[in-house]
Amino acid sequence: MLSGRFAQFMEALSILLILLGIVSLCQSASFALYHHGFKLLVAGWLGLTIWSHRRPVQSGTVQGNPQITIDGHPPLEVTLGPRHAD
Repeated sequence: MLSGRFAQFMEALSILLILLGIVSLCQSASFALYHHGFKLLVAGWLGLTIWSHRRPVQSGTVQGNPQITIDGHPPLEVTLGPRHAD
């Protein structure tokens, strides 16, 4: 499975491609840059969609303490807190 750092890098690269695509489409100096702007925009959009919706790295609980996981993130139940009956 891919690491979280790689996914964060790919998300940042996708955002950069989106921004370059927008700038390329809005400029009026070069038709070639304008022509490739839509391709950059679509590539960045698809990349961001894929990398931001990837399956997270599977985490297991550290033995004896269910509030700490192997990947360092607390489980969802701990993050949300206890449920209160209204």
